[in-house]
Amino acid sequence: MARRIFDELVKIDGVIGGLLVSKDGLVVQSLMIEEEDADVLGAMAANTFDNIARTTERLGIGRLNDSIIGAKEGTLLVREAGELVLVVICQQPVNIGEVRLAMSRAARNADREFGL
Repeated sequence: MARRIFDELVKIDGVIGGLLVSKDGLVVQSLMIEEEDADVLGAMAANTFDNIARTTERLGIGRLNDSIIGAKEGTLLVREAGELVLVVICQQPVNIGEVRLAMSRAARNADREFGL
């Protein structure tokens, strides 16, 4: 099951991990991340998504679809997947456009498969 959601993403150069979490931070699936780390990262990613979503609403620019967080050595991308949040961790170099496109498809698949 996990493979199906992350299938396309793992083929992209630079993608080093992924999580599918509920909006309250519970890990539904993880890819290439230790279980212990996945639980902590899942909670943190859901909290980050929630904070950014509240910010976009407060700014009047609408509901958050996705967010890209750039760091010195990599990129964290988060995207809403129905009632879930899809998280992808990348190292440089990575084609962000390709990752975003694959995340869009993965989010649709996750929503269909786990639609809560």
